[in-house]
Order: sequence, then C-alpha cells, then structure tokens
Amino acid sequence: MKAVFDKAALLAAINPAVSVAQTRNTMAAVDGILFECPPNPKFGEFEGDPDGVCRISAFDLEKGLRTSVPCRIEEDGMYVINTVKMLQIVRALPEGEITVEVSDRGRVTISGGYSKFEITATPGDEFPSMPKFVGDSRCLVPQRKLRAMIQETVFSVAQNDQRAAFNGALFRVEDGWLTVVGCDGNRLSAARCEVTSAEMGEKNEMIIPGKFLSELSKLLSDTDEDADMIIGRKNIVFRIGGTYFFTRMLDTEYMAYERLLPQTYMTQAYLSRSELLSAVERASIVTEDKLGGSGRSHVKLDFEGGEITMSSVSAGGSVYEKIPAAIDGQPLSIGFNCRYLLEALKACPSDCDRLRIRLQTPLMGVVIEPAEGTTFLNARPDPTAYGDRAPMASAGDREMREDMFMYFVMPIRMNG
Repeated sequence: MKAVFDKAALLAAINPAVSVAQTRNTMAAVDGILFECPPNPKFGEFEGDPDGVCRISAFDLEKGLRTSVPCRIEEDGMYVINTVKMLQIVRALPEGEITVEVSDRGRVTISGGYSKFEITATPGDEFPSMPKFVGDSRCLVPQRKLRAMIQETVFSVAQNDQRAAFNGALFRVEDGWLTVVGCDGNRLSAARCEVTSAEMGEKNEMIIPGKFLSELSKLLSDTDEDADMIIGRKNIVFRIGGTYFFTRMLDTEYMAYERLLPQTYMTQAYLSRSELLSAVERASIVTEDKLGGSGRSHVKLDFEGGEITMSSVSAGGSVYEKIPAAIDGQPLSIGFNCRYLLEALKACPSDCDRLRIRLQTPLMGVVIEPAEGTTFLNARPDPTAYGDRAPMASAGDREMREDMFMYFVMPIRMNG
C-alpha cells in the first residue's frame, strides 16, 4: 500500500479515532486504525467514487468510527496501523504532503518533508467486522441542537454504576421531539428539541453510553447542518457529514423518570442564573475543603422574602451571602451537595439567564427550569401554601424556549 495525503486532511480524519481505538488491547487489529486504499467491499460498500479515497476505521468492539480522506493512491492495500503512534507522527511532520507506504512484511514508512518514520502494521484482514450502518428508525437533528442537548445532560450520567441504565442517557423520539435524559441517582437532567424529520419504527427509545456521548459532542459542530441518527436493533449510528460514529446501546430498561419529579410545589423562585452560579462557585471554595478530614460539606439555601440566603460551614472556613430573587409560597430551607448544584447551573444554556426554581419539602428534590417553563412536567401549586390564589408568574410575557431543559437535584439531610 502506498498513498499520499495532505497533512491537515489526514490529521482531521484520524484525530477522532483516538477516542475509539483501545490502547491496551491484546488484539493488535483493535488497537489501531484500518486504512483501506481504496475502500474494500469486505468492510461495506463505499458511497460515491472510491478512486482517490482512503477509508479509515476504528473499532473497539463496542463503539467505532468510520470516515474517509482524499489521497493519491499509488499502490492498493489494506492495513491496520497503531492509532497513537500514527497520530503522534502525523502531528510531528511538517505541513504539506505525507506519504504512507506499507511493505508486504508490514513495515510502515511515514514521510513528509525531510522527516521519515518507520513503524509496524498488521494485515487489514484481521480487523474485526463492523455493524452495518442501517436501521429501522432514523431522525435528523441539527448538530448545534444535538451538541447542546448532550452538554446539558451528560454531566449527570453515571460512569460505573451497578445499575446499568444510569451509565447511559435515554434518547426518546416522539411526536417530532427528541428528549434526552441523564440520571445518576442524585440528580436528573433533561433536554428537549424538535427534530428536522423522523421515520420511527417500533423502537423510539434507546440508552446510549455516557462516555460515547462525551466523544460525540466533540464531533458535532455549531451549525444547523443535520446529524443523521440511524437506530438499529443493537447499535445506534450518528452520521455527521462523511463520518459515521456508532456504539452498541445499553440493553436494559430506563426508569420511568417522570415519577421522580414532584407533582406539586410549596415554594417557587425566579432569579438570575449568573448571580446564583457565581454565588455557588464561591461557596464551593469552602464546601470542597478537606482540612481536618471533614470531606465535602453541604451548602444551605434559605428561601424567604425577596432573597435566597446561602451559607456553608466546614473545617476550613465558612461562607454567607444573599442572592436577590422573587420568591412566592412558603419559606423553606434546604441543603445540597454543592458540586451537584454547581454542575446543573453550569450546564444551563448560556443564553438563558432567568431561571425558575420550584421546591416541595426540604427532603424532596428541587426543579430548575427556564423562567418560561417547560413541558417536562405540569406541577401544581400546593393549596397548603397558595390556597385558591394563582402563583406568581415570570415577569414579562415571553414564549416558551425553542429548546427546553430541566434539572432535578436531590437534597441532603441537614442536622438541626
């Protein structure tokens, strides 16, 4: 095999593959990138003219990536080259053309300018078969919206929880809307947006691993160009331009998250996200202190009058400040793990500064939404606190946001 690439194009093609190919695997074929010059029908048909194209694939038996890069093919071939070494070499070579040549004995020569490297490769026939990029269901979602929804929810997906469903995010396509939900048992996040188009079969729900979603968000761009979601029986494929990024879905049932959300509220507050975020960030300086073996302490929020009083005390110090807010209902004091509250506020869209917070009791989670409201739940004011009067509404007559989000953070039990 011998092919000549433009450095920038080759680097853009192999860079995302690093997150896929395993670096500590006994199978050399899984530890590297498959180069097909030109695309080989054994690994699937190529859409378009295969001449002058090298197809690049990475697969760790759970998730994978496939893309293509233009090149000048001088000798046909198909080999697997170590991912990390290939990336390091390409980055180090000067700008311009890069030549990749593989001998029959698997010796790889990578050269550019006056530099030349030699490493080894394995035959491409040893690369594992990848799933077909087909499915009974599919929908189109603008890339900027999909990326925003992932960033707004993936932080609350667990990493290695014994409950398999918590290690992934729920994707649900229904009535022209895509809903994404993440939960780790301590907090829940949800985001929703309209899809460009959808052709759904029997399966309209899937659980996608959180680690995969973190990598997917890096591939998505801030454009209105659609990402194509192709939903198969066991795998889900995201087609972004000419790149396919896919993973095996988690084979489990997701919890009925709607049942976790409170149906009534005793207290609600309208306030500035930026003011609350800044206050919680300052409080984290104290709550994350570990002096004297105290570990993490909680932050206490008192909702009363026209402000929220926030305080925290740890072995290393204390913090106390007030955040202006329009509060309606019963006065209420509640405690939170500062990090959980902070991550939820950071995940809110940057263009949404006015929030609505609703609470029921000091032992029930708090709901954080945009001030305009959402369609995730239709909570009712508790008659104990509001009687027959209507609760306070958000200032101004604003329409509901195009893209909705909601966070539910569980409190901690405070002493005294």
